[in-house]
Amino acid sequence: MTSVAPAVGDVAALGYLSMTALEVAAPVVLVAVLAVVGAWSASRGRDLYVRLLRHGLIAALVLLVPGAFLIGWFIAFDPETISGITTTPAQQTSWILSMSLFGAGLSMLVGVAAYGLGGWVSGALSNKRRYKLIIAIDGPAASGKGTLAKRIAAHYGLGWLDTGLLYRAVARDVVVKGGRLEDLGAAIAAARAIDATTLCDPHLRGPRAGDDASMIAKIPEVRAALLDYQRTFAQQGKGAVLDGRDIGTVVCPDARVKIFVTASDEARARRRFLEHHGRGDTITYEELLADIRRRDARDSNRSVAPLAAAPDAILLDTTDLDADQAFVAAMKIIEKKVGK
Repeated sequence: MTSVAPAVGDVAALGYLSMTALEVAAPVVLVAVLAVVGAWSASRGRDLYVRLLRHGLIAALVLLVPGAFLIGWFIAFDPETISGITTTPAQQTSWILSMSLFGAGLSMLVGVAAYGLGGWVSGALSNKRRYKLIIAIDGPAASGKGTLAKRIAAHYGLGWLDTGLLYRAVARDVVVKGGRLEDLGAAIAAARAIDATTLCDPHLRGPRAGDDASMIAKIPEVRAALLDYQRTFAQQGKGAVLDGRDIGTVVCPDARVKIFVTASDEARARRRFLEHHGRGDTITYEELLADIRRRDARDSNRSVAPLAAAPDAILLDTTDLDADQAFVAAMKIIEKKVGK
């Protein structure tokens, strides 16, 4: 029995020694490719990654286990065939088949391990990136997302950015410099030179500023110029809360929590009317309702980053909720995702 192990080793060694440099390099390259595929698969979705990993492992075991069993049988009951002392063609064929099955299963198992390692590394890096609590809150105008986002940010001690103010500020800067909102060059230049310290300008909260911002937001180059600022803001400290129209879909697609806030047109117009009335603005409910519907159509139908809920966003309808009720509902969504 002691001579069987060296015989098996000799067969394996002879096979490797007879391989060319290309044949040796090919498995290494294949393992590297499988690791990359595993990382890609895990980044696309854990369900797909786990399913492929499970199927690969089953396929490897289907080959490996019978091969190992047959090799064990030869070691125990027919060591002569392994040593090549006395053997028939049928026995030799069975032995070669056993070695082939075992070798194929072992190779596939190595490939599965490489695939799994790639997915594990991808998951580890993803978890490191996702350690920050980034909350994306999207929704149409006057849905209550801004008030909600500000309150959530204060609760968690995170930075808060009303991304709509960026577009309002760009529109304001274009007009202040004597430009027209339809002037692409002026709009792009203003976006690239945006001064975030001016976002507290009270004029940015007016009805005209919102309508101007909706026009500016249609320009792809303007959105691209403001994208880096928004993403950099999201990565600060422990994370941040951003509200807008494309946070969960474009700006922060990897946000740990995505909430899409909505409400009926009438409820949103009523809220906006009370807001402007409190500031002494002279604008009617009907004008605000028409403005909201016009902005919704413009934001939803633009070619770049249209207003839309991310596939994994949780819908929060605030039509019949006041600010406190909306906050409680949002906190339940967040705590279900990340814990208390």
